[in-house]
Amino acid sequence: MKALVTILYTLSSALLIPVIVLLLAMFLMCLLQLGGFVREAIDRRRSGRRWREVFDAATTSESFDADAFFSDCNYPGILGDFANRLKSASRSERTLTKLVADQELAASRRLARMSFGIRVGPILGLMGTLIPLGPALVGLSDGNLTAMSEDLVVAFTTTVLGMSIGGISYAMWLVRRQWYASDLVNIEYLADAL
Repeated sequence: MKALVTILYTLSSALLIPVIVLLLAMFLMCLLQLGGFVREAIDRRRSGRRWREVFDAATTSESFDADAFFSDCNYPGILGDFANRLKSASRSERTLTKLVADQELAASRRLARMSFGIRVGPILGLMGTLIPLGPALVGLSDGNLTAMSEDLVVAFTTTVLGMSIGGISYAMWLVRRQWYASDLVNIEYLADAL
């Protein structure tokens, strides 16, 4: 039994460095996604009013001039991708169906990256908390308060990092989910109008 406990202790201690490296990599990825999120939010705010005016004018008129519509203003997010791809594509029903499906997949892919951070960030943070607690308890029993305090600093730091990854990812996911749902409704409407 003692050999099994030693093997488990060694394996869990060996996981600490990969967990810390993965946490740092995920935190950098989260910061990059946050930068993209802020840029997209600024683009949406900047072009939102103009987009709404052009969209309302195009959808309330009796004849829908797609070329004038897509050349009139810049569109953010997956709506912009749809507009750019539609400019160079044929406007057959089959092509429009494929373009709409591609935009649904693009929205799903963008949201999946944040879902990964929501789930895996706190898991890695918890692993980074629990792994150093074993050596910290050993340091406490040996009277080595310096080693114990160092292990506790690692434990609490990884917790904070993992929870911040999850929190930031969740906030971006909530907002982007609404953006993309609205974009997909508009894309389907435009595809029907064409």
